[in-house]
Amino acid sequence: MTRRNHGRAVGELLRAVCRDGGDVTATASLPAGSVVAAARHHRVSPLAHVRLRETAPAVAEVLRADRDAAKSLHIRAGMLLAHVSEVLADIPWVVFKGPVLSELAHPVPGVRPYGDLDLLVAPQDLRAASRALLGAGWEVGDYEDMLRNPQTPGEMHWFTPAGIQVDLHWAMINMGSRRRLFRIDTDALLARRRRVRIGLGQAWALDETDALVHVTLHAALAGANRLAWMVDVDQLSRQVEEWREVAARATEWGAQAHVALALRRATATLGTPVPADVYRMLGTSLPLRAILDAVDRLVPVERQRRDSSPSRLVARAVRPGALRTVAQVARNAGQGVVDRLTPRAGAAAARVTAGEEALEVYLRAVEDSAGTGASPVSR
Repeated sequence: MTRRNHGRAVGELLRAVCRDGGDVTATASLPAGSVVAAARHHRVSPLAHVRLRETAPAVAEVLRADRDAAKSLHIRAGMLLAHVSEVLADIPWVVFKGPVLSELAHPVPGVRPYGDLDLLVAPQDLRAASRALLGAGWEVGDYEDMLRNPQTPGEMHWFTPAGIQVDLHWAMINMGSRRRLFRIDTDALLARRRRVRIGLGQAWALDETDALVHVTLHAALAGANRLAWMVDVDQLSRQVEEWREVAARATEWGAQAHVALALRRATATLGTPVPADVYRMLGTSLPLRAILDAVDRLVPVERQRRDSSPSRLVARAVRPGALRTVAQVARNAGQGVVDRLTPRAGAAAARVTAGEEALEVYLRAVEDSAGTGASPVSR
């Protein structure tokens, strides 16, 4: 088997792993190391462990540790969310991505890998939430320069007394330059939140429509080039009852092109059932759809083994309309060349963990962006 055919076969196997009823019998003819490496690259190794236990027990055994780690984190996340509910008390919040997707949008609940917990509060509540977390023994995990960033990141990082990292968001998109491209109202997200079961407890989560639109947007902004993201989009799409609401929410956010890209890529990869008229409702043109489909045929998600690829480049550059997308692809590619050719600066100075003053600078910047005012944070 040639190297190209070998890569295609491993990719087809991983597609089968990610689809209910997929044929995984080809595992026996493939090198175990290649399957393990590809599954880990695409962040579906715990799922691969479950799917391959009968047909490829040796591969599954190697991936058992990945499954165990994912399950352990998910159990701890459920317990932590119960603690969050107590600490934040009357402050509205939601948890999104990791534990919610693992519990409610994964072929095998509880084994989707994720690295941390993502929480969202309103910008005007970030100060009160910070007071509550400090009072509960949590510690700020950011460095001074991060909290003093004039672009005001849309999230800050905390560590629980047990050492678990939590990303506390006041906006769904972290980078200010990207945040300005969209219209995502945090207050509206919190007003639509719902209660869900995570492990043995309850937590607040985004409503079904917000969850899908955010997952598709997040996938596109990240490159939409890993099977784990395609599984997220596929599983949430299969729970949609009213696609008009999805299209309306995507339009409200200004994320139509990103949602269209992620949905089309999930369909090409996993056969996600998306009604054809969704793309008309999203306002995506035929030329743009043709470009997206051509990229997916040229560089299928399941065959990718590195971050840099035409597929990722197009996903991160997608804009409403074919011409705007092509122009942004060219700009991003050019900037990438410049970045690679620019000499790196010397060794950076030692970074200092953020103190009270940096936290106050950050909180005031967030409040200014939300048009609120409040008294300084206290420990």
